Amino acid sequence: MRCLGLFALALPLLPLTVAAQPAGKTKAFANCAELVATLPEITLGPKSTVEDVEGGCRATNVSYGVSSYMNYSIESVTLLSPNLLATFPTGEIFEAAELDIRGARLTPVTHSALQDYILALNTVGMNLRLAYTTDPEALTSEAEVEFSAAELGRVAVKASLSDFDNTDVDIDDYSDLSGTLHQLDVTLEDRGLFVAIFAPAVLNWFFAPDEDPTSAIMVMQETAVAALAGLPETTLSPDSLVALGTLIRAFPRPEGDWRLSFASERGLSIKDLEGDEATVVAAILADAKITATGEPAR
Repeated sequence: MRCLGLFALALPLLPLTVAAQPAGKTKAFANCAELVATLPEITLGPKSTVEDVEGGCRATNVSYGVSSYMNYSIESVTLLSPNLLATFPTGEIFEAAELDIRGARLTPVTHSALQDYILALNTVGMNLRLAYTTDPEALTSEAEVEFSAAELGRVAVKASLSDFDNTDVDIDDYSDLSGTLHQLDVTLEDRGLFVAIFAPAVLNWFFAPDEDPTSAIMVMQETAVAALAGLPETTLSPDSLVALGTLIRAFPRPEGDWRLSFASERGLSIKDLEGDEATVVAAILADAKITATGEPAR
């Protein structure tokens, strides 16, 4: 669950979820300090700095979402986007943006100075980078997400879309978001990353607190592998099936180096993903090519 707070930090700064300023307050910010002052989630302390950098803003040594039971501290957060100071107060969507969070740490607040200090010593610094570009005329988009946590490893995702239109998307309703996915590349370099950061959230989502998930996980693994085995070799080669099957059977501890790729000239529409399973499978099989490489850590 620890990673969820880091993504929560990113959301207020992402162009799809930037809350528009009240009507009439669309004057460009004079500097980055003025921009940060409009974000109530970010708290500055004695060691905090806010500076204007080329292409955007950077803040260091800040806290996010201060509460009585959890502290989110960040060494640095950088937001880059063309005309950032002019666009941000309008609530309009950025044509391109890059958000880079470094050294984010989530620590419980015990109200004991000593215990808080000890817990802080054992937290893992996490980094999150989100970047995308769009071409409003060509309706294309390129997006990248990378998450890392010190020696635990990293996961990176790159996507290419066509027919992408986010101009009229409501920040509380993404149903109007359109696009067609043509390329998706996933890199996982896991040295304990998934089991430490993501597994608790995933397991709590699928299973009840008093349920032993061991047998259910095995069934889910074999069901998924069997479904992949049914794909034609033009979609998933035998070598890729072996690699992907090994990765699936390693859940929830997929330590190793893995590369997954989805490519389709026709593309997979975002709307297709909202359909039933048969619709999604049919869309994937149209002309998709799925490749997987990698092996468990030794």
